[in-house]
Amino acid sequence: MNETIYELRHGQVVRRGDRYFVRYDAGSQANAWREDEITEAEFQQVMDSPRTLYDVVIGIQRRLGLDANTSNWTPPNA
Repeated sequence: MNETIYELRHGQVVRRGDRYFVRYDAGSQANAWREDEITEAEFQQVMDSPRTLYDVVIGIQRRLGLDANTSNWTPPNA
């Protein structure tokens, strides 16, 4: 079961069991929704300052070697 922990205009953090995931639009011109696991430290960064969500997302994309517009998730009702 997903529990939304934190929601911003450009993304949200959900908890599934003891794991955290960030959901965000990675598209540059069209929607490319992603859901990627984050560490507890990254989760704490976002909770301490919402402005760090962008930095966390960029870190994820670099860690996974992703280009923009790579989707792996579709929001409900999309």
